[in-house]
Amino acid sequence: ASGIKIHLANDSTYIWNKTDSVLINELKHLEVFAANGVTTKMYNFKLNTHQQDPDTIYWQNVTNNYINLPTDQATVANASNFYTYYKVGSSVGLSTSPIVDGETWTDKPISGLPASVVLKSIQIDSAKESEMWYALNADGKVYLSANGLTWTEQSVDLPVNAVYGKLPSFSTDSILAVVKDGDKYKFAKTMNFTSMNVLNEIPTGFPVEGFTFTRVNNPLIYTAKYLIVTGGKDINGLQNSKVWVLQEGESKITYTSKSLNFNVKGASMFNYDNKIYMLTSEEDKSKEVKNVFYTSSNYGLVWSKANSKQALPAGFSYRENMSISVDIKNNIWIFGGVSSNEAQLVEIWKGRINKLYVK
Repeated sequence: ASGIKIHLANDSTYIWNKTDSVLINELKHLEVFAANGVTTKMYNFKLNTHQQDPDTIYWQNVTNNYINLPTDQATVANASNFYTYYKVGSSVGLSTSPIVDGETWTDKPISGLPASVVLKSIQIDSAKESEMWYALNADGKVYLSANGLTWTEQSVDLPVNAVYGKLPSFSTDSILAVVKDGDKYKFAKTMNFTSMNVLNEIPTGFPVEGFTFTRVNNPLIYTAKYLIVTGGKDINGLQNSKVWVLQEGESKITYTSKSLNFNVKGASMFNYDNKIYMLTSEEDKSKEVKNVFYTSSNYGLVWSKANSKQALPAGFSYRENMSISVDIKNNIWIFGGVSSNEAQLVEIWKGRINKLYVK
């Protein structure tokens, strides 16, 4: 072409020099001139824009059946990999996948974890240069690892009934646990389980098994350092229906609790989009039980049901006790869970809210 004439929406025209910018929203036609300066061809211009709702989460089923059908399972993550621990009979297995993948899984040999290990207790303290992994068994014993593969039993002064991860502190964060001290169950803080700083007695109804937790450490609000716990059962095996907001006090753990008006049995909590999210379940209008999200913007004391734009897809069957991780690109990963007929689900789902898209 020897020349191009630009036709705009206001019926103005000009010869384009191929370097000047064009008002793309007003562009109507492109008229191309042949070398003879007489022959022309007109091209209509139409701008198609794809508008994405910023609050919508699109979900995909990443993979299924990536481990042998287990009797129990739990998935944790560090900065680079997912680790799915699972039980088949009396044996404990491990399969891993890079976080950037999630589809291709590799079995890894592990040693030192007993058949009595509580898989949901496995956690990673990756705040230091060298990671520390820890797990509990059903008898209150503690097992430590530097890589998630080789585990050794750590001698502890008192049986450890539960571990709640890192408790945000006004000085140095420490791991919060519940220990049995005589016939009392008490909070305790520790850095590495070699010694335990035993604190006050836990409140009546506080969950010590099957719970879900997350932490809040708001850098903009100095006092906003909390550990949020819900679901699970207390020391008497009674179902907990409250949310507990814990905070480090002077030589004790302070707490606020509140009864919730929705189900928290088998729920999973995580931090996302500057809120606390909880994946739980409830009956819909047709009395079918489905998984739903609730969110809290005030440290877990007030909750509201998430927008329907974030609902899980029709292919996502009801489940409890799933593992959830959020990666550096703001993807929510949902692993496994237990179905309504108590069967283990070997599925991985992934979703991300549009406004948190990261290339």
